[in-house]
Amino acid sequence: MIKLNLGCGLKKINGYINVDNRLSCEPDLVHDLNVFPYPFTDNYASEIIMDHVIEHLNDPMTVLQELFRISAPGAKIFINCPHFSANWSHPGHKSAIGVHFFDFLRESGDEVYGSANFQVNKLELRWFCYNTGKRSLMILRILSKIINYLANLSPRVAERFWCYYVGGFEEIRFEITAKK
Repeated sequence: MIKLNLGCGLKKINGYINVDNRLSCEPDLVHDLNVFPYPFTDNYASEIIMDHVIEHLNDPMTVLQELFRISAPGAKIFINCPHFSANWSHPGHKSAIGVHFFDFLRESGDEVYGSANFQVNKLELRWFCYNTGKRSLMILRILSKIINYLANLSPRVAERFWCYYVGGFEEIRFEITAKK
């Protein structure tokens, strides 16, 4: 069971091959995720994590194709990134991601950007992600739990009709499976 933590930065995970392009992070493997193909064989990994990485890369749809290539059949992939409504606060972000991200890989779609077959198992919007532990943020945390719950009853409706009424969402999380 090979597990990859792609774009690990300083968040290295035991039991994973931690990959980053910066030597200063001391990853297990140095590789620029904008360079294809990735240095892994087809069907290599049983699990892949990309935590706040894909929005920094030049071509997220090509990245998804590469993730599909290196994923073993049934591999689990976890992608966390800023939701497009809060994405542009960081100068290094190159792409904005929303709930329809994986729709552009479906053969039945009007626009198709590849043939990777992923099943989206979980899609979650998160309104407020910071946990500083300060007592003054207690009300904000409670409000966040309520907004998260309501938004995730139907993330597509929340994104389309009311995300800007609550100030947008800080994060979107995908849990997907490679269907091979």
